[in-house]
Amino acid sequence: MSNKKILLVDSDREFIQPIEALLTNEGFEVTICSDGVRALQEVNRIEYQLILLDIVIPNLNGFELLKNLRANNKTPAMILSSRDDIFDKVYALEIGADDYLTKPVNNRELLARINAITRRTQAADRLQVNKVFNINDISLCLSTREVHCQDKLLKLTGYEFGVLHFLILNAGKVVSKDSIGEYVHGRAVPYNDRSIDMHISNIRKKISMFVDGQKIKTVRGAGYILLAEAI
Repeated sequence: MSNKKILLVDSDREFIQPIEALLTNEGFEVTICSDGVRALQEVNRIEYQLILLDIVIPNLNGFELLKNLRANNKTPAMILSSRDDIFDKVYALEIGADDYLTKPVNNRELLARINAITRRTQAADRLQVNKVFNINDISLCLSTREVHCQDKLLKLTGYEFGVLHFLILNAGKVVSKDSIGEYVHGRAVPYNDRSIDMHISNIRKKISMFVDGQKIKTVRGAGYILLAEAI
């Protein structure tokens, strides 16, 4: 991807300065916004490769900023926050965050996660951007990032879209939680992490609003499988 622009949304100058230096040294062009309203205006003005944002920022907090972004913008976003509560992490993923890293951040880990997001974005770009997957009453369009079930729009979060896309790519095959985590976040999930189970459950509920029958089956001790045909 030729776009090397990153938007860093944070109000802590002591945190911003070393992160800006790190990213600049890696060849990124970094724009800094200290509040959520300005960040929203900036994203509507310029196309960024990635948005890094804190939760606690003036005028429009990180969660509200992310929800506003996801209304009409698909730019990948990573939360960088000192808040280490699992509920904050899960909520951020539910409303469309692509990753969540707790401060203080390790520079190598931050760069690795940025590169993982970049690789996924590049992989999607290499696919036909207008590619539409149709399987078992589910239609997923990569270019619009929309999912329909029997012509009804499913309102999925960014994380749920990524999970469902991976299941569709592997329809008829059992996929592990680790493989889902690797695809969506570029890393395996911790042993006791239940977030993928929760998001699978949410996807099932949203699909069941429009069609009968099980689409995603749990394979105990192995993972999940998206059935290629209705049962």
